[in-house]
Amino acid sequence: MSVFEIVFSPTGGTRKVSGLVAGALDNNTVTVDLTDSGLDLSAVSMTEDDVAVISVPAYAGRIPAVVADRLGMVRGNGARAVLVCVYGNRAFEDTLVELEDVAKHAGFRVIAAVAAIAEHSIA
Repeated sequence: MSVFEIVFSPTGGTRKVSGLVAGALDNNTVTVDLTDSGLDLSAVSMTEDDVAVISVPAYAGRIPAVVADRLGMVRGNGARAVLVCVYGNRAFEDTLVELEDVAKHAGFRVIAAVAAIAEHSIA
């Protein structure tokens, strides 16, 4: 079993939370940075024995549009997924629901979800 930390974190707050969650599962994680537009995400593939911590910030209660596109390139292949939504200045609203839909479409089995508060990027 491998633990993958799949994270979109333009300002670093989501990365901190994601690292705490993934690190609690295993200290040796494979990081997939969805923030890096140059990364070949089609080469990222998991097995059903793997666990992925998929972490995104909430933008106005939604997932960032680019996350849906980039996560859709990853092949989950039945890997278990823990979804993490990080929010700061307002409620996370539909972020976890949308992230669940995108993760399932990418082939992940969602087993848990976390909503975590972090400092807002404007603070």
